[in-house]
Amino acid sequence: MPLSDIVRTLNSPSADGHSDFLRRSGLDHPFVAVDGRVFIHYANIRLESKFLPIVDAASGKSHGHASTIQAFGLSSKLPMSPEAVFVLPTDAEEFVYLDRLVRTLHALNYLTQPVRGNLLLRVHARHILSVPANHGLAFEEILRPCGLFPDQITLEIDTDRVSDPAHFIRAVASYRSRGYAIAVSHFGRTTLDFAFLAALQPAIVKLDKRLLAARRPLERIIADIHALGARVLIEGIDSGRLRRHAGLQHIDLLQAHAPLTRPAGIRVAADAGNWARLDAAA
Repeated sequence: MPLSDIVRTLNSPSADGHSDFLRRSGLDHPFVAVDGRVFIHYANIRLESKFLPIVDAASGKSHGHASTIQAFGLSSKLPMSPEAVFVLPTDAEEFVYLDRLVRTLHALNYLTQPVRGNLLLRVHARHILSVPANHGLAFEEILRPCGLFPDQITLEIDTDRVSDPAHFIRAVASYRSRGYAIAVSHFGRTTLDFAFLAALQPAIVKLDKRLLAARRPLERIIADIHALGARVLIEGIDSGRLRRHAGLQHIDLLQAHAPLTRPAGIRVAADAGNWARLDAAA
């Protein structure tokens, strides 16, 4: 289905399964398609997708991309941080639907990427804790008209200081049962909870920059993560020292760091072939 038709379907008040999503989010035709790209208009803010290359550390081949948002005031044109956008919802229900809306935005824009692969999409911990059950079902129904399926998606989850671990474990099990892979981000920021990590059964574990900056020996930590069947990922700019020795450290995946926010219309590299240029720019 052409991108414009998908956007029309998602914006349609009569679209089965999607009208409820948009109505409960309080948004009227939030998706805007321009020149083959899709944006969201929310609370007088324009949200855009950016995709950060992830490559295999050993081979340099593309694994896929991590998604992030760039936000600008519709009137002021001034940039906002992603964190600031997620402060705007007034209750848990609105937060859940904004979080889901942003992931839908990334799924739509990923369809136009020349080099694709697996897509990492962030799911906020507040979203997970706010949804009582059947995690992943609503998003799977939204993905279907986009031509994407759960086995093409890795859901990236921050597990630091989770208030209800049992609920979190059940939620992640529901995601995995639907075919989504799980990536745990910011591992080692405040603690190294391998028991919780094992219960979540992630496919990818992203080491936190604080852990990398601490200069503590990582060999045992990485070995323990590998023993759980997960791959270890580090982000580029914050871990240049380790990037040069990724093979020696047994690091599996390298992710480009999020670029500085810039005005709409300026493209950033979105394929593994541009990794060297991103690396040099760091």
